[in-house]
Amino acid sequence: MPSNFIFELLCIDPDDISDQRGFIHAISYSNDVWNGRSPIITKDKNGNDYIKGESGLTVTVINVDTSKILTDLVEAAFVLRVESPMFEPLEPFRQRLLRHLSEKLRFAHLRVLQDDISSEIANQLYPKINAVENLLRRYLIKFFFQRVGMSWWEVTATPKMIEKVKARQRNRSNQFSYFINSDIEFADFDDLGLLIYKQSTGFNEPEKVLEKLTSIETLEELQDLKSNLEGNYTKYFKTFFRDKNFERLWKEMSKIRNKVAHQATFFHSELRKGIELSAELTSIIKEAENHIDEIVLSLKEKQAIHQAAAEVVREEQEEAEAAVQQAQEITNRTSHASPEESAAAQLASHAEHVQERGDHRVKLTGPKIIGKIKLEHKTNTYRDTAPPGYRVITAEEILEELHEALHLNFTTYVGLKWFVTQYLANKGYAIGTTYSLVNILIEQTQIELYDYESSEGYMIKAVRLPK
Repeated sequence: MPSNFIFELLCIDPDDISDQRGFIHAISYSNDVWNGRSPIITKDKNGNDYIKGESGLTVTVINVDTSKILTDLVEAAFVLRVESPMFEPLEPFRQRLLRHLSEKLRFAHLRVLQDDISSEIANQLYPKINAVENLLRRYLIKFFFQRVGMSWWEVTATPKMIEKVKARQRNRSNQFSYFINSDIEFADFDDLGLLIYKQSTGFNEPEKVLEKLTSIETLEELQDLKSNLEGNYTKYFKTFFRDKNFERLWKEMSKIRNKVAHQATFFHSELRKGIELSAELTSIIKEAENHIDEIVLSLKEKQAIHQAAAEVVREEQEEAEAAVQQAQEITNRTSHASPEESAAAQLASHAEHVQERGDHRVKLTGPKIIGKIKLEHKTNTYRDTAPPGYRVITAEEILEELHEALHLNFTTYVGLKWFVTQYLANKGYAIGTTYSLVNILIEQTQIELYDYESSEGYMIKAVRLPK
């Protein structure tokens, strides 16, 4: 906190004021500025007039030389400085002073040079806003990971959000970005709220909705589409968010946050409002986090989420295939070039591809089974030429692959984690979508999940075909 709070203005071209002394007196005469309490006009050590008000508040004025201005004719300009040892007297004084300068003295232009009151309010608000923002990020990560999986960001965020985050990841990478998945860390404050109260899982683009509409043939299919189009907010968060006016509160906090970010003028009422919003939003988010485990997705919701994740994987497979084709074309074009030119061209292409794809190379790993699971299986040697992690497996393929795995000579059981992350992943199947479809097949009783006791005495989640 500063020793004295300062409010400083550049005041340009008033009506009928030409010097510092006249300006000081024009301010001191106003009952509105001083709430009916007449201030004292005194002189500083240089003989210039200045105002002494209550609670140690002072007002000084300095003439500004306007003779060298190039493009305008300015009759008079002043720097007006208000200083107070305490926050409380200066905070409301600013608005009374500005109204007097604008409406009574009719200055053509007024600009804020320094506003310690707004800075102090912003400094008090920022930690609270930042805490609420990080709290919602925490909630979103935990909720969507537990209900969607590792690829929840690609499934839940809109394409616009995803592209915005990718751009920021390229331009604002930091040391943490090398070790963590940093997608939601780069999301806007507004977008975090949008993920709760507007997002429609599995239908992130209008084109997808139109595509579904054109294929509808029965009333039941229409009802399914209507159900799927309801946002996550309606599906899962009605009790903990909508009924508590989360959307209104978050948008109000967003307005205050934007003012903090842009160093705008603040008033005491906004400080009180920000503190109240922080407390309300913190309470809402914490209560919702405490009830995450109570939110259960229906089979249809799981299927919709799986289909959305599968579309993401297919799109990335197309990108990967296009990148391979582009690299091949570059190779063909540079086959007659010198070794140095050819190497430079391929290196540039690879760098551009890595930049465009961001952290796609690691984001498709699926959710792991919670708990320590030691895999007893030997390393799988069943590989083919498919790009790793880009193929979307079908239910029929899973059942066929499980049947094959169960009949391998070296295994007495099929661990779920091994089956998805090694056996199927080594054949090029995307881990995230494979996990989600296996879980759906388990719920449909087409696959049986059971506990297998290893030779070392610990339990392993294993899968088999129903007897």
